Amino acid sequence: MKRWKRFGAALLAALTLTATLTGPALAAEPERSPGIAVQMDGKALSFTDAAPEITDDRTFLPFRAVLEAMGAEVSYDEAASTVSAKRDGVELAMTLGQTGLTITEDGETRTQEMDAAPYINPSNNRAYVPVRYAAEAFGYNVGWDSSSRTVILADVDALFGDATFELLDSFSAYCAKKESGQNMSVTGNLSLDMTDKSGQFLPEPLKIKGSVDGVIGEKGVQLTGKLNAAGLDKLTNVPIWVRLLSDISAELRLDLDSMMLYVSAPNVLTGGTGNTWYSVDLGAYQAQLLAGLDMNQLAQAEEVSIREALVMVMRSLPLDNSANSYAVLKEMAQLYTDMLSDQAFTRNGSKYTAKTVLDGLVELEIALTKKGDDVVSVDLKMTASAEEEGMKMDITMTEHASPDKVDIAMDMTVSSDEAEIIFHMDLNCLPTTKAPQTQPPKGVTVTPVA
Repeated sequence: MKRWKRFGAALLAALTLTATLTGPALAAEPERSPGIAVQMDGKALSFTDAAPEITDDRTFLPFRAVLEAMGAEVSYDEAASTVSAKRDGVELAMTLGQTGLTITEDGETRTQEMDAAPYINPSNNRAYVPVRYAAEAFGYNVGWDSSSRTVILADVDALFGDATFELLDSFSAYCAKKESGQNMSVTGNLSLDMTDKSGQFLPEPLKIKGSVDGVIGEKGVQLTGKLNAAGLDKLTNVPIWVRLLSDISAELRLDLDSMMLYVSAPNVLTGGTGNTWYSVDLGAYQAQLLAGLDMNQLAQAEEVSIREALVMVMRSLPLDNSANSYAVLKEMAQLYTDMLSDQAFTRNGSKYTAKTVLDGLVELEIALTKKGDDVVSVDLKMTASAEEEGMKMDITMTEHASPDKVDIAMDMTVSSDEAEIIFHMDLNCLPTTKAPQTQPPKGVTVTPVA
């Protein structure tokens, strides 16, 4: 599997910018929207002779002022009416009055279509560009605080400083080498026991059991799940959906090429018939489901490092508060560094261990096993405990991951004077020659879910 699919995804993240260049006016006088502020990496950006403005509901920034503040080398070709900038091996170019953005990186050039064109402001003879596209091309996360009318720009990669993630990258590379496109079988079980100590609502303990099995591969996922509950017949005054837990069988199929999800749950969704499946276009909804993170971009990448994956995730996070958005990103980057970077691990022979305590409530331990030059396995253990107002919760989760085996287990207990809930789940993955079925069975009716 591609490197992100094994581990990078388990860790698992826009902009319009500008300039102050001279040239011929290529656009009519825009509608002015004064009082727009720009915050870059937590600090206010000042402008001398060209202020930000909003044109056609898009935020434009003076090209040279903003990009030079990013550390870019900017230029303007008057004859071609083109503005360009270079930063850290990335070059972008825009032609005034046109919506195409050309990006050159690692010797490859691509063109991105913008929804607004750069222009010359006739009042100050300065070039303006749509902020989101220009900033994103240089790897910035971009946001807008409507309450303070502030454009927020954050260089996410810079927040990680000199931190390296070579140990976890080694594990990802080892998995990619060993897996070589192999599929993984999945089996799992869960149980939930609920006890009403007063006996007022549950005369007898409610016991729910479930199971899952299937196949996960590079092309897709196929999972079948079952859920049943004993004791539901004793319950009164409960919603009808609760009684459905007495016997549920469902199947899920996911095509990773098309990002189409197919689901069948006959006794829940279709009144007992298995001839109807439901489809969801995850590609169309990925912005909402994943906070803007482009999973197709991850999937298409031949190799994504752990640092790159973390940066992608953080670039996808919304920035809408000029008072604390950058501080939150900074704290996240520090947390990831403390948990996952090479600097977080302590070596003892072939073992590398990192321990992190979060808010005094959660303890996380990651142990890596190295053989030769390769990190061959990762073991994770998380424990959490909290107690408040007579209620106590304890959680333990463990995971072992290697190219030929993945084991995950979770136990949770929630108790009070009135009730107790005990939850257990385990999941096991092993290599298999079986391939997942990513399309609905032939002859069934597929109903799209809007």
